[in-house]
Amino acid sequence: MYHEQIDLWKNLLYSGLKDDGYPWDWTSIGTTKNSDQQLTAKIVGKSEGVWAGEALVTTLGRIAGFTKAESLIKNGEKFKSGSTLVSLTGLSRELLALERPFLNLAAYVSGIATKTHQFAKLIKEACPNRTPRLTLTRKTLPSYRDVAIYGVLAGGGFPHRVSLSGGILIKENHVAAAGGISNAIKGAQAVAPHGLKIEIEVRSEQELKEALNAGAEGVLLDNFSPSQIRSALKVINKNQHNIFVEVSGGLTESNISDYAIEGVDVLSVGALTHSVKAVDLSLLVQE
Repeated sequence: MYHEQIDLWKNLLYSGLKDDGYPWDWTSIGTTKNSDQQLTAKIVGKSEGVWAGEALVTTLGRIAGFTKAESLIKNGEKFKSGSTLVSLTGLSRELLALERPFLNLAAYVSGIATKTHQFAKLIKEACPNRTPRLTLTRKTLPSYRDVAIYGVLAGGGFPHRVSLSGGILIKENHVAAAGGISNAIKGAQAVAPHGLKIEIEVRSEQELKEALNAGAEGVLLDNFSPSQIRSALKVINKNQHNIFVEVSGGLTESNISDYAIEGVDVLSVGALTHSVKAVDLSLLVQE
């Protein structure tokens, strides 16, 4: 897993260099003494947040031209504005060229960690005895799914399905394609690997009852109100179904505490990734 993380960040950093036309960085070429000049720099937080850049810093240290790349805080640690987060030493042109790709990635993934930490704290405070898992959804940008998962983990959350093959989640369009809830569940049961549970999205108590009767092993209560969730949990308990319960749809920082209900296993939140605000970071060369 460690080497896969290094490859992930390295590929993204190199992609950033390619986008920037690194070989013809006339500004850095013209303002540095020679190609062998070394610079020392630090990265500081210009806003508060939760750090998720450890693997990215380690990756930078593996790139030719860098003699030092040290993360001064660990993933998941909070930092304040003005805090020094990273210490760097490397060839001047490489360091200057990688400044923007590095900061963009570190700010984005740490923004996800910061948002996740805020949600996780609210959920824990609202439901301390049996805290539901906080997960991201599949609302991630292509090629940035693993970055998003990394940030959520650093912030105290969990992955959802890492890919379509990582779980079975029958949603409304699958139900429509199959011709109904019962048909959809039976069809999934016929092809599913034995280790995967059959989860299905339901939009009403009637659909929930149909899913339970068809043998669902998990249900996603989509856009249910807190009172509707409590009513749904009573239906599940009354029928003595040992299933896991996921809640999703419209979950925000202002209402997440209302949905942290005992009996709910998973709270999946698209806002962890689809509208995250990056933290503010700056790289400063030491003169």
